[in-house]
Amino acid sequence: MAYRSREEIFASILDTTGSGAGITRSKIMFGSYLTYAQVVEYSKILIQRGLLEYDPIDRTYKTTPSGFTFLQLQNELNQMIKIQKSI
Repeated sequence: MAYRSREEIFASILDTTGSGAGITRSKIMFGSYLTYAQVVEYSKILIQRGLLEYDPIDRTYKTTPSGFTFLQLQNELNQMIKIQKSI
């Protein structure tokens, strides 16, 4: 896998956890192609920024409304970059 920026990794995690139901850490690892240590590190950052929430009872993660906004903006930015590269 090619090098990804932090924002791309954040978007990958939020996209994986955005299905509505809570997602476990291992599913985030497989869905985002990250190691356990990376998931722990990035999920802490996303939780601190209010983009991801953790349910300690179920041990699951969910994307917050702010996280969905971040995903939408990240996707729009990626589209703009693709258009710019094709010009």
